[in-house]
Amino acid sequence: MNSNLNKKIISSLCVLFATGCVGDQAGSSSSEQASSIGTLSSSVISSSSQSSDTTVQSSSENSALPLSSSSSSEAASSAMGVPGGAALVYALNAGAGVAAQLNGTTYNADRFATGGMTLVVTDAIDGAQDDTLYQSERYGSYAYEIPVSAATYSVRLHFAELYHNDVELRLFNVSIEGQPVIGELDIFNEVGAKSAYELTINNIAVSDGSLSVELDTIVDNATISGIAVYSTDGGQFEEPPEPVCNDAGRQTPRRVNYDAEYPGGNRFFNENTGGSRGFVIEHATESLQHHTIYRPQTLLEGDKLPIVAWGNGGCSNVGLDQAEFLSEIASHGYIAIAHGAPNGNGSPRGNAAELIKAIDWAIAENARECSQFYGKLDVENIATVGWSCGGELSHRAAVDPRVDTGMALNSGFINNESAVIAQFHSPMAIFNGSPSAIEYNNGLREYGDVNNVPIYHASHANLGHGDAYFQNNGGDMGRAVVGWLNWQLKDDTSATGQGLFFGNNCFMCGFPWTSMDKGF
Repeated sequence: MNSNLNKKIISSLCVLFATGCVGDQAGSSSSEQASSIGTLSSSVISSSSQSSDTTVQSSSENSALPLSSSSSSEAASSAMGVPGGAALVYALNAGAGVAAQLNGTTYNADRFATGGMTLVVTDAIDGAQDDTLYQSERYGSYAYEIPVSAATYSVRLHFAELYHNDVELRLFNVSIEGQPVIGELDIFNEVGAKSAYELTINNIAVSDGSLSVELDTIVDNATISGIAVYSTDGGQFEEPPEPVCNDAGRQTPRRVNYDAEYPGGNRFFNENTGGSRGFVIEHATESLQHHTIYRPQTLLEGDKLPIVAWGNGGCSNVGLDQAEFLSEIASHGYIAIAHGAPNGNGSPRGNAAELIKAIDWAIAENARECSQFYGKLDVENIATVGWSCGGELSHRAAVDPRVDTGMALNSGFINNESAVIAQFHSPMAIFNGSPSAIEYNNGLREYGDVNNVPIYHASHANLGHGDAYFQNNGGDMGRAVVGWLNWQLKDDTSATGQGLFFGNNCFMCGFPWTSMDKGF
């Protein structure tokens, strides 16, 4: 472990415990002071101070934090840094909507967080018996409040650096029960990138009904992959009661009547979608006034609807402008959110923030207990999609680390956007009309400029710039878009997903489509 970080953690512990420390730290403490917050240790190697219960271990098998010149065999009574006899109380898989297994322990889907954002990757993780727990993270500045009974606990924290590839690009602090326990943690400096790192803090006294773990950003974003809570004196997890929701708490979006509310007057709108789920159009007047929501007709128990943030053609702020196309997407089991109220006006031209607002809202609604979407959205699978000017917005918004794919339809960057393209981090797609259609050349040029992520380009010989968005079920373009979403967000490798784009007799491999790809 890096000596500078050692001093930073030791310094914070010396303040906490007033205990004797090495180097230029000095002081003494009573046993009462020393046990006020507990023992910091990791999963493998321990060293201890004879003047207190404080021990500090790193998860590197070749290093430890030397709190004193002598060691004690009592510093860690189990190989994982948790006292012998401690019972598992609760474990959670931070940043993930599904459970994970590690060393026989089930880490439940992410719960009890306030603030922060989530990310899931597929990269292999060094030093982990099972990669899954470390392939997700909650990042930002945020806190967990885990409901437990009054007792004493040990808390194991799981970390991995999933993004950076150098030291001092991410630094953060960790506090438990309001007391700092880790200062200026740099995971890369400890174990490198995409490697498991664990720290355990012992003797945490809780008396207020919840165990709080707070992460505070210094540089970039604080991150954590998992938390496990143990107790040696009977502490228990206490499942919160079901929320009592009145109408004000539910904030149920109102249903939108397309025929009555479309500001351009009545026009043909085919309501017979190709997907089996049907659709409804909604307006969240209390919490998302300047957007329009398209979702399946009925929200089902067990739903995990991927999120699609949509950029309208012309960057129009009329959320009903592409109702035919978005209702088709929703009918296949997605929530699609267009910028602009149903009868909105104006334009966020060039401003992708409106798509990010849609993503933020969907993630918040998934976590809000009285929301109709509570637990029913797949916050780990998010796409940005848009037509024409909205396609540019979708590719700008795709730099958000939560976005799993970005799609530009009959679109492409008008100017050289190398700074934006450099931030692409997930598979991208450009679906165009014929070579004579507006923006065809922009899309083709952007395809050539993208070399840092996989990208797919296709053009349709019989489609002009806007033909697809008013056809029944979106026509061929609708089928292609739903297929791409099925592949990228639902891991569909069949003929309704990846099989549309690759393989024998694929839909996009012959007339009227012409396709090409890089990086797949």
